[in-house]
Amino acid sequence: MGVVENIKDWLANEASPEERAAIEERLNPEGGLLAAINGVPITGPQMRAAIGAITHIQVRTPADALEHARILRQFASERGFTPPEYAGPALHARAVAMDRWCRLHDRHGQTDVDAFFEAAATHPLRQTDQGMAFDPEAFADHIRILAEMPF
Repeated sequence: MGVVENIKDWLANEASPEERAAIEERLNPEGGLLAAINGVPITGPQMRAAIGAITHIQVRTPADALEHARILRQFASERGFTPPEYAGPALHARAVAMDRWCRLHDRHGQTDVDAFFEAAATHPLRQTDQGMAFDPEAFADHIRILAEMPF
């Protein structure tokens, strides 16, 4: 019997209802994966540091994207982000959304950098046909509001 079969057997025959409920909650968070990712608290400086940790790897292949994910999981773990099971994926989803938004809406890099990272850390992601992304107009407004703040 393989590992997966052993786990299924344990869940079906030996795990208590409390153990099964705890596993179910971790695997299927309330509100789904998008809600769990949006629920990870991240600051602008943390987002900037996370991006700094992956900029040395240009994504050209799926393996490069997986390496970004690995690095960001490690980054989140080393810095104590919570919840730990969603922190790395949250940073990665936000990094991808940032890249997508820049390629489509700020090709010349004219956005206020501090406001961009703060917005990227806090603006809600939404599910699209291309994966998780920021609503382009709402995200641009968020950046503008942050850039206009006097501090």
